Amino acid sequence: MGALMINVKIDLAESRKTVETGCITKNADGSLSMGIGLTDAMNIDNCENAVLRVVYPSIRSALSEHLSAVSEKKATKRAGKTGEIFENVTPYRVDGEAGRFTFTTHSVREDGQVVYNTASDVFNSLNGKEYHKTVGYKELAFIYGDTEESFRKTGALINRIRHQKVGGTPFRTLRANTEKEGKEVNDFIEREVNMILKENGFTKEGEYCGNDASYADYEPVTINESMISQATDKFLEKTEIAIGKNENVKAEMHANPVCYEDVSATVNVSADDVNSKRQASKRPVGGSDEKGKRKYVHNTVIEVTEGDRSYILNGFGIGKVICYLIAFLFNNNLIGKRIQFFTDGHTILNKTIIRIFEWYPNMGIILDWYHLVWKCKEQLSMGMKGRDVRNAILKQMMPFLWLGQTDRAIRLLSEIKDTDIKSGSAIEKLKAYLERNSPYIPCYVIRKELGLRNSSNRGEKANDLIVSDRQKHNGMSWSKKGSVALAFLSALKRNCEYMRWFEKREIKFKFAT
Repeated sequence: MGALMINVKIDLAESRKTVETGCITKNADGSLSMGIGLTDAMNIDNCENAVLRVVYPSIRSALSEHLSAVSEKKATKRAGKTGEIFENVTPYRVDGEAGRFTFTTHSVREDGQVVYNTASDVFNSLNGKEYHKTVGYKELAFIYGDTEESFRKTGALINRIRHQKVGGTPFRTLRANTEKEGKEVNDFIEREVNMILKENGFTKEGEYCGNDASYADYEPVTINESMISQATDKFLEKTEIAIGKNENVKAEMHANPVCYEDVSATVNVSADDVNSKRQASKRPVGGSDEKGKRKYVHNTVIEVTEGDRSYILNGFGIGKVICYLIAFLFNNNLIGKRIQFFTDGHTILNKTIIRIFEWYPNMGIILDWYHLVWKCKEQLSMGMKGRDVRNAILKQMMPFLWLGQTDRAIRLLSEIKDTDIKSGSAIEKLKAYLERNSPYIPCYVIRKELGLRNSSNRGEKANDLIVSDRQKHNGMSWSKKGSVALAFLSALKRNCEYMRWFEKREIKFKFAT
């Protein structure tokens, strides 16, 4: 077996017959050639097209011949003097960056029994009509294709790039490949997370069963009081406060229970849920209860940041992804630091975080300012008689919340005149929302002056990158396994882990260095 050779010839011919056919022919020396007319030979685009149309089939032909020769050589060596070599009936299928191609594999028979088969003993074993997918194909199809565009568009693109419009990869096969690859990523992360949790005394549901009491001793490293006082004074000096000049304002601002974390000793965690429209398992019929009910696939996305480093976690269900987070913190030696969550105030999300992190008191939750404002506007719009009344209440209430004075905001809502209220239940719902989230409403203005975060927008941006941008276009619907699998591949891409996974089937589950 010689070296892998790829021979390509572009023949310049003025023969109209040669030019019109544009056929790729195989020459006696094994090279492939295509005729190109003098006029086309003077055109850069036509020359390039002719070369590429010859090069890609040449590559596939050379790879097929080379791998067939490798198979035969391995079988010959194994057979020795006693074994009988024969070609396998089913060709070995490959889907690669160069395109789809097949090659011949061989088996060795001794005493009527097959003792060696290169299709499984030399190359990866395939099932049925499965194709071996190369690293280059996976990078091209999964990373630069499926995570950005639809399966149909990606299939058309990669087949065009590989100059294999006929006999290329069907988009339905591409979709099945993506789901399979994403599931394998999910399964690996599940195994890795369960192992890390077990090693550190946790169940796979995130419940701490160990006896290490030191976790309860970790105290948050906070910004010193003098800096907080300076930030407060700076704000009071430059701002006319809507609640009026009050000597107790500063004391009330400092009384807010949410601490001001030192960013050098803090890990920020932004969490967000996203729903993609779910495909119906079957088409609803006449009186079916399923008719008219919209169902969704739920993905939870978390971005973990420490300094300039970031990592995105995703999965199906809040509790599951919070367990991923615990494992990630241990795997990156982040236990001991302040874990600061930023959320949109979703009750289930906050309760799940508190329940699972019960073992670790050095954590906190901050309600995103944008969602707080949005909630107040929404409920007051439903509860007040007219826009002018609503805006007047907002103008009075939002300064209280910006200063972290939730009690004052609730008191203001309780003092609204009955004649201005359209829906008392909407106002009561807003009061309950503020009471429920009061432990997570900080003094936003001091945090801003100190350069600390007030927003969960990084989690929402991660959500867009991992799920929404790809899965929430008009008319799209997804199966649970398809949605989650694609999200895992998108996260693999954003975390710069995909080449390690494709080549070694491993994920570091750590910040990129």
